[in-house]
Amino acid sequence: MIEGVYSVLIGTVSFFICWFAFLFFSNKKKFPLYVFTCYVGIILSLIANLMMFVYPLWEYPGTKLEQFLINLLNGFGIYFVVIYFFLQSLPKKENFLTITRHIFYWSIFVILIELLYLTTGFIEYDLWWNLGFSYVTDCILFIMFYIHHKWASNYLTVKRD
Repeated sequence: MIEGVYSVLIGTVSFFICWFAFLFFSNKKKFPLYVFTCYVGIILSLIANLMMFVYPLWEYPGTKLEQFLINLLNGFGIYFVVIYFFLQSLPKKENFLTITRHIFYWSIFVILIELLYLTTGFIEYDLWWNLGFSYVTDCILFIMFYIHHKWASNYLTVKRD
């Protein structure tokens, strides 16, 4: 287990890496099209992490303040940017197979990040939680983000090419 200060440092570095990637690789013209779903992801992330104070399925090492900072950094960094890139990279031809493949690839990518964090001690599982549950949850979340994006894009003036 690493100390809480180092966890905050890892969270901060992850936050800046995500935002540098966003600045250099995101399609900012589509920001209004994707941002609403990204905000939903942040809210879900913060709700889930608040629930972890009551029913700890996972935790970040450190004091409650350090854990809170890590949750904010993750929510506004990793989750926002990953959801944005997930939506930005949706296949041009959307059918069941292409969307399923897209969700599969992004779930693998996210679970590899979590595996890295797990092996470095940045995150620790508690109770009955494990990597398999994280993977299934990631797939469900990406499906939800896709459905939300399709629903929300019907009401936006910015349309996808």
